[in-house]
Amino acid sequence: MKWTTYHTEGIKRKYIYRYLTLEKLVDFLDTGELFLTRLDKFEDNLESIEPYDINELKIQSGLTEKPQNANPNIPEHQWDELIKNSRAGLIQIQKKLQIKQKHRFVSCWILNDVESFAMWDIYGKSGFAIRFERSYFQKLIEDCMEIQKGKTKEIDLLVAGKVVYQNFDDMFFQEEESLLRFSAFRKHLSFNHENEYRIVGFMKEILNVPGLRYKLPDIENLEFDIIANPRLDGFQFDKYQGILGKYSQKHRLTESELKIWLEFRNNNY
Repeated sequence: MKWTTYHTEGIKRKYIYRYLTLEKLVDFLDTGELFLTRLDKFEDNLESIEPYDINELKIQSGLTEKPQNANPNIPEHQWDELIKNSRAGLIQIQKKLQIKQKHRFVSCWILNDVESFAMWDIYGKSGFAIRFERSYFQKLIEDCMEIQKGKTKEIDLLVAGKVVYQNFDDMFFQEEESLLRFSAFRKHLSFNHENEYRIVGFMKEILNVPGLRYKLPDIENLEFDIIANPRLDGFQFDKYQGILGKYSQKHRLTESELKIWLEFRNNNY
């Protein structure tokens, strides 16, 4: 397993956050493992796409059926051929992208100095957050390469880095300038609110598994915070603190720093 970083030199944010459900938090505390999801399991269909394929997708997707205002001078058989070729081209892009995605496994985090109300809203009251110092976490991942087991040990290249957000509409004239060293760090500009930091494992073979487990040292030896959703009431907070306390004595559930702003209007001073 080889190691490198990508697009990390200019990172100014101190922390990385991972917002997750109670079940996933308990799994992390119980196993001491990160889950690297296979890239084709993500909602974003265009993960790891290249600029050339982005341009082809935009062009070919407009020719999958005869337009209503079609040029009357173009014979019907030519339209049939255009449509057939466009659909074949799109299928080829789909297959190429799916194969590439199945070779890559990712753990996603949010770069920030503070918590995100938007991410808390996504997870509702059942959500929690794990917070690491980014530089500490990056070193931790690198140092743990030698203790991996099973299929995770077969990762060919492990890369830590910041996602680059690009406007795919601008790539027609900027195809070469839009190239990245690792396409797994490319996302559409519409996702830039995530400010994402990733750990990406590149595999030589396709694995028929939804993800890989990346082993970390004993939980009690790690430095991180567990943060409760700011919308939890006192009873809920105490209940969850008791549940999570069974898995780690060192990492106690802490109140969100945003809670004071949510409750200010109703507090009696």
